[in-house]
Amino acid sequence: MKKIYLSIFFYLLSFVVFAQSLNVIITQNGKIIEPKNNIYKLRKSTFIFEITAKNIEGFLVGATTNKTIYTSAINKYNARAPWFQNTGMAEELYNKDKELFLMDTAPSYWYFTDEKDHRFDKNPKGSLNNWTAKRTITRFYDIMIDQAIDLKNFDKDVYILMYNPIYNDEYDLVGKKNLFHAILKFED
Repeated sequence: MKKIYLSIFFYLLSFVVFAQSLNVIITQNGKIIEPKNNIYKLRKSTFIFEITAKNIEGFLVGATTNKTIYTSAINKYNARAPWFQNTGMAEELYNKDKELFLMDTAPSYWYFTDEKDHRFDKNPKGSLNNWTAKRTITRFYDIMIDQAIDLKNFDKDVYILMYNPIYNDEYDLVGKKNLFHAILKFED
């Protein structure tokens, strides 16, 4: 009987140890922005993604102003959604330009390997399996028109999906696990 209890214990422990989680909070002017139905109402000024990750080294970030792309990607895996047809593109180390890429055809890749190799603001904390980081956004870089747009001049909604891709043995994308999704609405 003792062996059965130990087996069950280790079985349940494996789920706890390998459980992946990504917690994303959006702050602006030092205050947490509370969403309503995954909609964040923001001022046209600097905001920050505060991320806490467990057993996730990196994830893909689809960000666009195109609602159709977002809705095609947000629910059940849809191989025809543009973000799922191309591999992710890593943004600059240490978020030097304080920007978020807007791209209709491919996602960005945000990751944390250690304090010297990541895609977040300087001084993230933690280890490969358990880390916290911030990503400050002062502007968007629209890849489709090859132009940076300051937040004060931005007047569209942004649709964001953070997800883990699921690959088969041939490294074909066959699914995804949503980690966070949001609509950012900007007000004066």
